[in-house]
Amino acid sequence: MHAVPALPEWQRQFLDALYDADAPGPRAVILGNGLEPDARLRIYRHSSEAIHTGALRITYPAVLALVGEDYFDQAVRGYRGAHPSPSGNLQAFGTRFAEYLETLPDMDALAYLPDVARLEWLRQESALAADAEPTAPDTFTNGLAHAGESLRIGLHPSVRLWASVHPILTIWRYAIQPTSERLVLDGEGEYVVLWREDSEVAMAGVDPASFTCIASLASGDTLDAAHAAAQARDPAFDLAACLASLCRQNLISAIDPFDESCEEPAPCR
Repeated sequence: MHAVPALPEWQRQFLDALYDADAPGPRAVILGNGLEPDARLRIYRHSSEAIHTGALRITYPAVLALVGEDYFDQAVRGYRGAHPSPSGNLQAFGTRFAEYLETLPDMDALAYLPDVARLEWLRQESALAADAEPTAPDTFTNGLAHAGESLRIGLHPSVRLWASVHPILTIWRYAIQPTSERLVLDGEGEYVVLWREDSEVAMAGVDPASFTCIASLASGDTLDAAHAAAQARDPAFDLAACLASLCRQNLISAIDPFDESCEEPAPCR
C-alpha cells in the first residue's frame, strides 16, 4: 500500500508547479471540473507570473523603461525561478532583483542597470520606512551649542544612501521623464540621498564629502567622527552647510549626547 502524501507535501508540489512548468504538481488531487489538472496548473502559474511581474513593474519603473517590456518580463520570469517569493507579501519580492540582473549574460552593455535597480529598491525601502518627528531647528541649534561635536545625530528612518560608479540618478530621471534630447553621460558616478517627503520619495545628488558625512551619521558615528571622515574626502567640506541642509529637509530626528564612559548614548530632547 502506498502512503498518501500529507497536505504539506501537496502544497509543496503545487508551489513548485507555480514556478516551474516542468514540475508535475499534485495532479492526483486536483479536481478538473471540465479541465485537465495540467490546464488548471497552467492557469495558476500564469496568474502567479502576472502578479509577480506586475509587482516588479511597479517597484522598478526605470528598469522597465530602460530595457522595454519584453526584456523586463523575461527577466522577471527568470528571477521568479531563481528567487521564489518567500511569502505572500509582495513588497519583499524584489529584494534580490538587482543581484539577479548582474547574472544576465548581456549586462556588459547595460552595466549601469543593476545599480539603477538598487536605487529603485531603496526607494521602496524609503517609502515603507517608519516615521519620526523631526527635530525643531531651535532644538537642534541648542543641542549643538551645548554638546559641541561629541554627539550623535539621528536621521529620519526613511533616509537611504547609495553611491554608484554610474550616474544612476541622472539615468533614473531620464528613464522616468525622457526628453527629446539624447542623454549624454560623462562617465562620472553619483552619490544619492533618498528620503520620504510628504508621502513621496525624494532624491538628491550630493558631493562625495557630504555623502560620507551623512553615511557616517546614519551608521551611528559621532558628529566629530563624521566630520573627520568627510574632511578626509574634501578638506574644504562645510559641515555647517551639510547639517543645515539636513535640518531644512526635516531629516534630523534626534540629538544624542555622546558619553565615552557609556556604551549607549543618552537621548537629549
